Amino acid sequence: MKIYIFEDKRFSNFFPISSTRAVFDIRIGKSTFLERIIDIFPEHSISLIVRDELKELVSEYHPNFEVNPDSIEEGLWISGSVIWTKEDIKSLSDENTTFINNDRLVAAKLSSSNASSWVSNGGPLESKPVNAELKNIEVYQCNYLWDIIKFIGQSINDDTNDLHHINPVDYSQTKLINPKKIFINNAKIMQGTLINAENGPVIIDNNASIYGQTYIEGPAYIGNETIISPLTKIKNSVIGSNCKIGGEIESSIIQGYSNKVHDGHLGDSFLGEWVNLGAGTSNSNLKNNYTPVKVRLNEKLIDTDSIHIGCFIGDHVKTAIGTLINTGTVIGAASMVSTYGFPPKHIPPFSWYVNRKSEKMDFNKFVLTAQKVKKRRNMGFTPIQEELYKKIADY
Repeated sequence: MKIYIFEDKRFSNFFPISSTRAVFDIRIGKSTFLERIIDIFPEHSISLIVRDELKELVSEYHPNFEVNPDSIEEGLWISGSVIWTKEDIKSLSDENTTFINNDRLVAAKLSSSNASSWVSNGGPLESKPVNAELKNIEVYQCNYLWDIIKFIGQSINDDTNDLHHINPVDYSQTKLINPKKIFINNAKIMQGTLINAENGPVIIDNNASIYGQTYIEGPAYIGNETIISPLTKIKNSVIGSNCKIGGEIESSIIQGYSNKVHDGHLGDSFLGEWVNLGAGTSNSNLKNNYTPVKVRLNEKLIDTDSIHIGCFIGDHVKTAIGTLINTGTVIGAASMVSTYGFPPKHIPPFSWYVNRKSEKMDFNKFVLTAQKVKKRRNMGFTPIQEELYKKIADY
């Protein structure tokens, strides 16, 4: 059976992280939405459905998958913003059916002709399929980035299903609390580290380095090649691969390849890739009057219905030392923030915000910096990536 994994028309609800990647490439734990779905369908042919401006980028990231194919086969269409389980997938057996959660399309099982007609009219980025029976199902549908943060514990718990427990003897110099829920894969854990899995599993992946006097409380995931500095405190968080981390991090997700090396607090937040937070950068995740935090997205003020909401920072953002970030702040990709006091709670992409004055980031200078940053990790800033950022800068 053919599997189609799609974005829908609400992709911008995941800005600024989804401004530079497909929604299904957002990290939700040890894996991304997409990687989790692939694990459920290891033997199936998979195609990816994305907005037109991301087609070349997604093809570059996923060369083994067809992106926005011209020919549509009979198959199962699956939303890339749902945290799927194998049990959920079993409920998608009805033929010629559209599956809905809270009036939002989450899956469809369609014939070739029905699916082709739907795609010719815009597909999941425009509407629901026609000529298909509607059926409501219960799944964990993420509508915003903070929904993913709320699901950290369950996501990491699911990630442990195929992992092997550590042998506590191998880490006799490390203080382990509830070692049956601690999973360490060829990582370097230094003496004096305390890992506490009482409240959820802790996964430390390949070649990660955890320096001494660090405290990690589950649920938590530390990605490949990530370095955790001495005296770091991490709770209920997901740190992607190739990061450098220090200070205090709680209830946050870092996509990967980002640096928060120095002291400072990061809470209830989501960071993209190639972010660099200067020493002492801290964010607020709770208003002094304990009222729900509102976040500005797509020119609308969204009530998160939560009192704990931090910040959302896009790819290639940099902050200066001592930067303070308010609750519900959104910082668009490729921005630079260096100011006294709190900057605005909404900073558009390619902003050069210095001393309470905002200018447009020089695109050529951005490209030169991005090339240098990625070269430090033996990676390139490709022409396709540069073209996408050019579109973002010109928006």
